[in-house]
Amino acid sequence: MKWSWKDGVTGEDRQRIIRGTLHSFLIQGFSVLLVFVSNLWMVRSSDPDSYGLYVHVFNWVSILAVIVMGGRDDLVLAQLPGYIASGQHSRLVRLIKSANQWILAAALVAGGLFVGLLFLMPVRTLSEHRYLFRLAMPAMYFTAALGLNQLILQALNHIRLSQIVEKIGKPLLLIGLVGLLRLAAIPLTSRTLVLVSSITLGISCVVVFYLVRRKIKNYPFHTAAIQPAEKLSNKTFYFFSISLLYLLSTKITMLILPYFTPRAAIGIFNISYRFADLLIFPFFLMHTVLPQLFARHAVTGVAYTRSLFNESNKLMTLLSVPLLLLNLLGGKWFLLVFGKDFGVGYPALVYISLAQFLFSLFGPTNTILMMQNREKYSAGCLLVYVIVLSASSRLLIPISGITGGALAILISSAVYNVVLAVVTYRLTGICSPFFSLLVKARSSINS
Repeated sequence: MKWSWKDGVTGEDRQRIIRGTLHSFLIQGFSVLLVFVSNLWMVRSSDPDSYGLYVHVFNWVSILAVIVMGGRDDLVLAQLPGYIASGQHSRLVRLIKSANQWILAAALVAGGLFVGLLFLMPVRTLSEHRYLFRLAMPAMYFTAALGLNQLILQALNHIRLSQIVEKIGKPLLLIGLVGLLRLAAIPLTSRTLVLVSSITLGISCVVVFYLVRRKIKNYPFHTAAIQPAEKLSNKTFYFFSISLLYLLSTKITMLILPYFTPRAAIGIFNISYRFADLLIFPFFLMHTVLPQLFARHAVTGVAYTRSLFNESNKLMTLLSVPLLLLNLLGGKWFLLVFGKDFGVGYPALVYISLAQFLFSLFGPTNTILMMQNREKYSAGCLLVYVIVLSASSRLLIPISGITGGALAILISSAVYNVVLAVVTYRLTGICSPFFSLLVKARSSINS
């Protein structure tokens, strides 16, 4: 039977969504276990101070890596599927090479400036560890390069391959290297942990580079078919802004809490947040499949994009509901496992869980904007989110502590998702489930 627009998503795309999500679920689930084991292995092999300093250094490494990528990660995810669909292989290869060249140059400049700043100017909690930060600068490049090339593989439709190196290979390698050091009776200081992690990231990068190089050989181009380079500076700027704003949105509440709450409350809030993050898991699983599909069908039309949106949203919400019920019914017990004082974090756990659930309920509207040439609107909506979160956190945390911080997250998430849904509907004609219910209710009342 011949497929038509009215039939919704093609069987091929539906299989990609289901199969990709299932594979991602299995890989991510195994990865969570491996990451837990690797961190436990490092803690038991070193001491709390050395491990804590190592975590502090690599928190900054991850922030610098986002700056070094400069939005190129989202850029390749948005552009490459379209190049494949239209046969623009020369642009595909050119973008992959230029993005990797940018990462290398940006890492050298950013690393040099950061280390130079620590040596020239006293920066609290950083300058006293400047030699350790200098040692970690290669890890900054490896982190950025690994992230970029993983998304290149994802954009080329190698979903499993794009995840398996970082999610499975990297923690296994880290566990193995730490085991070898223990056998050799080499003490695992913070310096040793930084070196081991850098080596692990470096080896992972080499593997991913090899995989990308092998896969792009499937897209040969001849001199006569070379297309002129596209001007992507504006698009890249917006993607970079999105990355920075998203990073900021995950840190704001934790940055404000220390000024108004005791240290113990911050730890309770952090554990509550970790459990609530289970609700965002289905959203991230779908994100391994949806961006390249939305990008590929950017020129197909609104009808098919709407079908993709609806199919993925149903699956996303279906996966999220059991996780929400798990946190609502068992959240307090989960927290009490960490100690009797952690039970006070249950209201925060509930509020943040509801906030995360909204992302699945409203669907992948942000992904549509980012992947279909409307990234500036995505950045604008995210800016609204950051502003509302900053203001509500500053207002509510002094009044209600960690519960106020969690409520601020719920309020800002609701505002962000509503604004994003309205913008997406106005630009694309695609309506989120929330507004679909309102539209139906309004139509029923009018009739």
